[in-house]
Amino acid sequence: MAQAHGASQTRIASATGIAQGRVSEILSGRRTVSSLQLIERVADGLDMPDHSRILLGLAPRWTPEETAQPAAGDATDRAAPSGPSAIDHQVRERLEVASIDHALIRLFEAQTQNLRLIDRKLGAHYLLAQSQAHVQQMHDLLHHSIPGSVRRGLARALAEAASLTGWQALDAGRVATSWRYYEIAKAAARESEDPVVLAHVSAEQTYVLLDTGREGDALAILRSAHSARKESLPALLRSWLWAAEGEVRASLGQELESQRSLERAFLVLPQQPNDPSLPFLMLDHTHLLRWRGHCLARLGHGEAIEDLTRALDDIAPLELGRAEAGLRTDLALAYSAHGDLTQARRQARRAAELSERSGSVRQRARLARLLGSRAPSGSEDVEQGDEGS
Repeated sequence: MAQAHGASQTRIASATGIAQGRVSEILSGRRTVSSLQLIERVADGLDMPDHSRILLGLAPRWTPEETAQPAAGDATDRAAPSGPSAIDHQVRERLEVASIDHALIRLFEAQTQNLRLIDRKLGAHYLLAQSQAHVQQMHDLLHHSIPGSVRRGLARALAEAASLTGWQALDAGRVATSWRYYEIAKAAARESEDPVVLAHVSAEQTYVLLDTGREGDALAILRSAHSARKESLPALLRSWLWAAEGEVRASLGQELESQRSLERAFLVLPQQPNDPSLPFLMLDHTHLLRWRGHCLARLGHGEAIEDLTRALDDIAPLELGRAEAGLRTDLALAYSAHGDLTQARRQARRAAELSERSGSVRQRARLARLLGSRAPSGSEDVEQGDEGS
């Protein structure tokens, strides 16, 4: 942004104290910024406002108002009022309390749901900046709201929106950014005092660990989220948690434990899976088939083909590009395990096309990693993109 407004790499380097060569590498995507100390130097050097610092995971700066006393004998000193009015004259900071009600919170929740539905159709590439602004607006209002039921409701809405933004950042390959948004989501969920939302955002954050090779940590956090108040959690959420655990165990190569977790996911899935109190969950029998097929494919089982083909027949007409890309990637892997390389290549090509269309860095990285082939145009971003993939 600074460069777009006329700042040269040399000026940016001078302002932030970062070598010009490194600035060039960061701007081109060859180097990433993950150190909190370096992020703070960038924020300080570019004089970022507090709301931008918060999005980067930094504390806001406290900038005191000008309260310096004039020199003795100065005309302004002699003319300054005394008593309470003198305090008003010198201290100009005001307490701002946001005007929030349940109707406004419902509008925020509706906006989050619209972003969620568009994301499923188009992918995070088109929405990440918009979702970040949405979270920032609620975050600012929360810090200027009065404790009580309205504040708790706003915190719950913020948790859901921040979790969605964390998922979008992960899909865009921005791992550190994703982790920060999930931390915002967990903090808001705790303030909302809603154990359902806290369980969901905590469990979803494990995908950041899963994508960065920390499967053991992911399983530990997921088990904690799953066991805490498990009897009070809705059946749909419990089914989702069991399926997520099955995926983590499959990535660890724990075949028997993965299958047991998935069996429990099918067992507790309600017959009517549409729960209006859980708008963040899109889970039914078809999606569980896809999930089981994904796990079987990761474990190298050719029988994953049946589950994945049945799921594809239901999901493809919905035009959910990212979901279909993931499903076809799994099919390519399953066909490879089965020895049908012609079908494997066909599914991989289609998955690559869908991933390019949705701009999913995460999916392109998965194609390259699982199939041992380079994704089509733009795959360099997968290897060296913003904050790693």
